[in-house]
Order: sequence, then C-alpha cells, then structure tokens
Amino acid sequence: MRLFRKIRVQLVIFVLVCYLVPAVVLGVYTGGPVLDDLRVRSESSLLTGMDYSLMLAEENIARLVALARDATYDGELTDAAARRDAGTLSDGDFLRLARSYIERKYSREGMLTFAACFTLDDPDLLLTTRGSQSATAAYLASAHEAVKAMGEALDTQCRFVQLDGGVYLVRNLMSLRMKPFGMLVLGVDAQKVTAPLTALARDWSARLDLRLDDVALEDMTGVGAAGPEGGWDALDEGRIASAGACQYALKRTSDSRDYALLAGLTLGRARLYGEIDAFRMLLFGLLLLLIPILAVITWYVYRRITRPIALLSEAAGRIEAGELGVTVPMRGEDELGRLGRAFSGMSLRLKELIDKTYKEEIALRDARIQAMQSRINPHFINNALETINWQARIEGSDTISAMVESLSVLLNAGMSRNNRRMVSLKEELEVARAYFYFVGLRFGDSLKTGIDAAPDSLDAIVPVLTLQPIIENAVEHGIAPAGGGEIRLRCARGGDALRLEVVNSGQPLQPEDRARIDAALRGDSEGGAHLGLANISDRLRLIYAGRADMRVFSDPDGRTRVTLEIPQDGIQ
Repeated sequence: MRLFRKIRVQLVIFVLVCYLVPAVVLGVYTGGPVLDDLRVRSESSLLTGMDYSLMLAEENIARLVALARDATYDGELTDAAARRDAGTLSDGDFLRLARSYIERKYSREGMLTFAACFTLDDPDLLLTTRGSQSATAAYLASAHEAVKAMGEALDTQCRFVQLDGGVYLVRNLMSLRMKPFGMLVLGVDAQKVTAPLTALARDWSARLDLRLDDVALEDMTGVGAAGPEGGWDALDEGRIASAGACQYALKRTSDSRDYALLAGLTLGRARLYGEIDAFRMLLFGLLLLLIPILAVITWYVYRRITRPIALLSEAAGRIEAGELGVTVPMRGEDELGRLGRAFSGMSLRLKELIDKTYKEEIALRDARIQAMQSRINPHFINNALETINWQARIEGSDTISAMVESLSVLLNAGMSRNNRRMVSLKEELEVARAYFYFVGLRFGDSLKTGIDAAPDSLDAIVPVLTLQPIIENAVEHGIAPAGGGEIRLRCARGGDALRLEVVNSGQPLQPEDRARIDAALRGDSEGGAHLGLANISDRLRLIYAGRADMRVFSDPDGRTRVTLEIPQDGIQ
C-alpha cells in the first residue's frame, strides 16, 4: 500500500509538473513570439493580397492604355487621315474606315462600355461601336463637351476622367507629324477594371477607395465604414496604420508613368487581428481543460496504451520504409492483443496484395499502351493509301515511288519497330517528314511545312507515334478547313525535359473545338474528333505517371499551338 501511495504521489507530482511547466512556458512564449508571428502573418497576408490585386488591376489599366495608344500606333486611322488631307480619300470613306476600325478594335473588349472617336473638323459627329447606344447617349448628354475641351491639354498622353458619374479614357488621335486630328474616347467599366481589388476588399470586409488620374471612387464595396482620419495622402505607403477607433488602413500607389493610381483599404481590428484574439481564448480554454484530463489518462496511458502503441508504431514505420510482412509480438486476449494479431495478419495480407497488384498493374499498363497505339494505325494508313490512289490516278509518274517510300516509313512506324513503345526523336521526325510529304501532295503550294529540331534533341526518347497524330490533327482541323496555311514543328531540349511544339496557321480554334479538346486532354473523349490528341494524352499519363505535360491553345496571332513537355530522366 505504501508503495502504491508513493507511486500515486509521484504520479500526481509528475502530472502537475508536466502541466505547470509547459503551461508557463507556453503562456510566456505565446504571449510574445507566437502572437507577434500571427500578427506579422495576418498583416503579410493583407499586404501580399493587396500587392497581387493591385498588380492585376494595373495590368487591366495598362491594357486599356495600350488599346488607346493603338489607335495611333496601329497606323490605320493615321494613314486614313493623311490620305484624306492629301485628297486621295473622301470624307465619307474616311468615316467608314474609322468606324470599321473602332468596331474591330474595341467592340469585344469586356472592360469597355463603348468606344468612340471624332475629328477636330467635326467634333459633334461621333463614330461609336454598335450595341452601346445607352452608354454613348449618357456620354453625349453629360461628358462630350468637357472631353472636347481637354484636347489641347492632353497632347500625346492618355487620361482617365470622371464626368457625371461615368469613367472615360481620353486620348488625342495624332497624325504622322504628331498633330492631333481627332480624339478617342473609351467608356471604362470601373467595376471590371478594379475587380481584383474589389474582390480582395470583400474578402477582408474592408472599405475600398480608389483614385485613378482624375477619377475618385469611394467605398466601392459598400461596407459603409469611414475612411482614414486625415485622408489617404496623410498615410505612409505600404504600411498598415491606425485609421481611427479600432480601424486600420493600408495604401498602395502605382509607379506607372502613364497614369496615377492610388488604392486604399480600411478595415476593422476584428477582421485583421481576430485570429490572434481567438487564439488567446482557445489557448486559455485548452490549458484549463487539460487539468482533469491529464489526471485521468496518465495512469491508463502508461500501463495499457503507451507500450503496445509503441510496438505498433515501430512496426508501422518499418512497413512505411518498405519492409513488408512485419509482425508484432502481441498475443493477449484483450482489445490491444486482438489489435496486434489483426495488425500482423493485415501486414502479411498487404504484402501478398501488393505483390499481386504490382504485377497486374504493370501488365495492365503495357496492355493499355499497346491497345491505344493500335487505334491510330488504321486511320493514318487509310489516309495514306487514299492519297496514293488519288495521286496515281491523276499522274502516273515517278512520284508514286517517293510516295511508296514515305508510306513504308509510316507503315513501319505504325506496325513494326520491333514492338517498341519508346523510340528516339530522330525516328519520330522521319515519320513526320513522311507524313508532311503526303499532305504536301494533297494541298500543293497552299501548304508550307517545316521542322526546326535542335541537334541535341535528336537523341531524346519519346513514345512511338507521338508527333504524327498531332500533325494529322493540325491538317484535318486547321489546314483543311482553311484551304491551306503553314505547319511548323519545333523540337528543343530544356534541362531534363524535351519540348515539342506543333504550330499551324489554319482555321483558328472555335469555342466548340476548345470544349472537345479539353475533354480529350482530360481523357473524357470517347471517339469522334481529336481522337489522336486524346490518345497521346492518355499514353503520356500512363507512361510518365502525370509528369509529362500537353497543352493546346491559340497564340496572340490566332495560330493553334500544341506543346508537349516530355521528361528525359526515366519512365515511372
């Protein structure tokens, strides 16, 4: 009994020491470094979000400024104005050209409510985009006279102005001699331009104030909170400062030479530092809760749980390290004994299942790869034979010999190659050249092809029949509908990866094509168009276990690009 009492006293002392020492240390530590770290993290989150959102908003503003400059730098309006001044272009033709340019350039820009221009000769004749009658009418009613008066002050600069609630971007139209011959007015959708900043402010339940040149937009999120005392100009740049009772403010400005932008957030303490206050309360509650819990569980944990769990944890660690079939020496009739026996049985069963599953997975992967490769062969062989038949009927010349040689390359790529599923890029380029030869016969001079392959990329390893389906897709969905164009294949090494790119200037991607291509790249395509792209995407996923990348997109020139990043550091 004395021994029991002694152990119990020691255990009580041990529990108190284990509780009081960490509680004191944790309280002191959390009262200083941890809470300071939470404060820094919260402020950094706001600052980072503000910087990122401001960058996105600046990109939107810079895009609008670039669009306004294009009216002069594109040369269409400038050339038309010069021809009109020289008498080689009538006023009516000039107005038609100007209206057509405004419609093409600005009608599809989502950040604009309307676009208009007028000449200094007849400033009341406004050339506008179609479908913007209401925005144009509001501009004419409240802002047109003020805009006309800005011309001399603007010179070659753009300016954002706010007139009767509307936001506009105004710029002079300059001739080749840098003399203004008209003005361009773009109606700006302020909500869309500043959407990144607005979204950030809503996430933080903050008031958002903006100044853009002559435009002042206050409380854009509608939270109703007051702005900083003394105004935004009194605050330091990029620092979270007190803005009144339980209010904090953050100001950021842009360093662009084309416009002046100021963005300011005002938010309450509860939103900025609420996590710190909640952490304090949570910590205090946990410390109180631990007092009875520690007294109850210490004895039980020590005698009945700690040691058996240690054995199980050690065995689990060995299994995690790759040692399969590990067992534990736990044979009792209680719950932990049954758990130990079940653990040992599951470990042995897991070893058997992993061995079996691994072998089945390897076999399945190889079968799927072979099956998907075979789906391509009949399609392109049939196309090649049809082309030979067509050429033989209309020519009867030695061209057939070259065609047969190219066909043999394609047949070898599709049916033979000694059952290999990985080949060198050099071999794949031979197949691509053979296919280019056939489509060149089909389209004649209306099709231009080219291969740019860096010498150090020729020894790279790629899955068999990777390039030919992509080129065929470019022909059938880009070149053929457009009646011609150019296909260029580029190959280059970059680090441990091979980059392949197929560019065609045929028919641009349509929205319905985009949806089908995305489905094919995800592996959701079942037959139909873009089967070749779906096949390649599936094979890359199987062979490289998700490390390869394939993308299809339209570049700024309207050309369709297919890019592949294929690892060269081994197959998973």
